[in-house]
Amino acid sequence: MITVAMIGFGGIAKAAHFPVYKKLEKEGIARVVAIADLSDAAFGEGAAINIGGADAGHTDGIAKYRDYREMIEKERPDMVDICVPTDRHAKVACDALRAGCHVLSEKPMSLCYGDCLTMIRAAKDAGKHLMVAQCLRFSKKYGYLKEAVLDGRFGKIRAGVFRRLSAPPVWGSDNWYMDYNRSHGCILDLHIHDVDMIRYLCGEPISVSCRTQDIVSHMDIAYSSLQYEDFSMLAIGNWSEEGLPFTADFRVSFERATVDCTGDVVTVCPRGGEPFTLDFHGDDFYENEIRFFIGSLADGDRKIDAINPPESAAMSVKLIEALTNSAEEGGRILSFRHLASEETTH
Repeated sequence: MITVAMIGFGGIAKAAHFPVYKKLEKEGIARVVAIADLSDAAFGEGAAINIGGADAGHTDGIAKYRDYREMIEKERPDMVDICVPTDRHAKVACDALRAGCHVLSEKPMSLCYGDCLTMIRAAKDAGKHLMVAQCLRFSKKYGYLKEAVLDGRFGKIRAGVFRRLSAPPVWGSDNWYMDYNRSHGCILDLHIHDVDMIRYLCGEPISVSCRTQDIVSHMDIAYSSLQYEDFSMLAIGNWSEEGLPFTADFRVSFERATVDCTGDVVTVCPRGGEPFTLDFHGDDFYENEIRFFIGSLADGDRKIDAINPPESAAMSVKLIEALTNSAEEGGRILSFRHLASEETTH
């Protein structure tokens, strides 16, 4: 059984990660042996995040630490699951890798591309697996879209719009999401989901542009355009919608059909044919990604490389940096593909 130590026990850890490990423990696959968090209160409180309330349930029998380094040294887990604020991702991940642990880290990979490269080097030097939790790559409804691109069932993509809308994420400890220096705002923390998915579907864009708005902090709304050879993709991120439920959807037009996702239902509208729907209720992409990562510990890096290599997660951060620069220059169109080809083979 794989032993797991969790670093950070806030909303995403309680709502999405810990329940999966409890299920895997019953199946004899993986077990959480220790949790580290800077706040003692984190071990006993529920949490509320944009996808709903979170009650992790009992943590009896699991060792509790304030210092993650002490935890790793004493517990010697096979892997760590990192759910701390983004400004700590690189340091915590590198410490864990150098201590001999495999690492699954929440997205975004880090605040800057340079730190992402440091994480990748640390994993290679340690001979350990590193994966960033770009969870949409493990969603069945987004997976259907990826399959349509790969097998060409509807022809080539002609346009697409991806949206991700949320109330302000004031649930973070010390209100860290609203501190731009720690989160880099909606454009990095929330918007990166759809930007990463567009890259996953279409590859690196030729050029990009972005306009942002400040509502409750900095860069709370982002409108990003990614230009390819003969089409463009639009991503909209907004975490300023106080009082409204979390929403994530997409609509992608192909040569022979339009694929629309609202909630857990995907509707396909063929040109000249009858629409049909696919129901993806119960699609737990957090569970899918954790099971995938644990499976990779036995199957090797090639399994991760097939879907979600750390180099690709790093390139999504680099693309967000380009979009941020565009926004700071009033939406100026910036070249991107040559930057990607210079620094990664993925």
